[in-house]
Amino acid sequence: MQPNYSSKQGWLYRAKLEAAKRRSIATLPNMPKPYGKQKDILQSPAMRKVVAAGRQVGKTMTASMSAIGGAEYGGRGLLDGAQVHISSTSQDQSDVFWDYITSWLGDRMLQRDFYKNESRRIIRLGNGQIRVKTGRNPDALRGGNVDKLILDECAWLDPDAWQKVGLPMLLARNGVAEFYSSPKRRNWFFNLYMQAMQPDNEHWQAWNFPTTENPHLNADAFAMLTQDMTEEDYKQEIMAEFLEGQGAVFRYINERADLQRRDPYPGKFVFGVDWGKQNDYTVIMVVDSTTRQLVDYDRFNQVDWELQRGKLMSLYQKWKPGDIVAEGNAMGDPNVEALQREGLPVTKFMTTAASKPPLIESLVLAFDRDELHILNDPIIKGELMAYERKVTATGRSQYNAPDKLHDDCVIALALAWHGVNNQHRVTIHQTNPFYN
Repeated sequence: MQPNYSSKQGWLYRAKLEAAKRRSIATLPNMPKPYGKQKDILQSPAMRKVVAAGRQVGKTMTASMSAIGGAEYGGRGLLDGAQVHISSTSQDQSDVFWDYITSWLGDRMLQRDFYKNESRRIIRLGNGQIRVKTGRNPDALRGGNVDKLILDECAWLDPDAWQKVGLPMLLARNGVAEFYSSPKRRNWFFNLYMQAMQPDNEHWQAWNFPTTENPHLNADAFAMLTQDMTEEDYKQEIMAEFLEGQGAVFRYINERADLQRRDPYPGKFVFGVDWGKQNDYTVIMVVDSTTRQLVDYDRFNQVDWELQRGKLMSLYQKWKPGDIVAEGNAMGDPNVEALQREGLPVTKFMTTAASKPPLIESLVLAFDRDELHILNDPIIKGELMAYERKVTATGRSQYNAPDKLHDDCVIALALAWHGVNNQHRVTIHQTNPFYN
């Protein structure tokens, strides 16, 4: 029986009907509920999301949920009137996205404002649009401005897909970018992941999303998936770990990073200091020269030089190092002289094209020979993992961090190790209150 729309009951019926319609705009009954880490990824407000995922963990489903959008799935999707662009490595993988999205839309495809083009892989609903493309050729991704760019299996994409094509598509709308992939050793996707791990990159966030976190994965299916895998394959494909690449400078990082910070104790210690102020960091590493262990460190930036020397002095009071090896380049020189005037045992190290390679290579050997163990700290480990070696036309090795990443921890640790091996000594004024 139809309600009487002129009555109070009819008005309430219409109000409830309109409210139900409004709620349905932001939800699709066919869409699955995100679990655990899927929900964390979708609900994060980060403008740049980097997800290193294992096989069969649901990363394509997560990315498809993000493309649909709505309040429960993070917004900025089709249901929110956004322009979404999805790119994957192959037609088969693009089809998976397409199948997820069209199956979830269900009755929405019957609406008058719905449009679908199967051949061009375009869906429109109201003001929102999703376009699914393959991205092996970066130029094939070129298009208009978008609110959300999703790059799937981007470890297998050309880095230009993001740097030269994808990023400009976001500028006009201040759009968001999401990067989903299983690792492919330490290529450009690893650099993106490390960039997102930096605590000063407030608009970036990274997730490690191993297969084992999928609560819906059948135990028998998991066993079949892994039974023929090598140890390396298991780490990369299941645990979503970034393995050492052919160009890796430091090896055995995870094996050597097995320590926690220590409280000060009597012993012989060496500091390594790399100076920074604005974009770079000042890092102070504390190494026990007897046990060959990294026991403490400090890292800070955007602090004036006087306060930086004060921070170093405070750490000096705690550990009473016999040697402090500090970078002497640029502002390092006056900082070293100021500390020496205070009576601290500081030795200046000038980093040049000739002195840097043996400095780094000595630290490399320490890791290879199991001579040094370090803190299990994601910033230190990340810098070591990302560090690069390039060979010039003249055959000289050049060591640096990848673009947009830091190497301050690497340099400070190398300077401390240099001090351990060389046991520099500086005459200390007997009236120094910090040494007595």
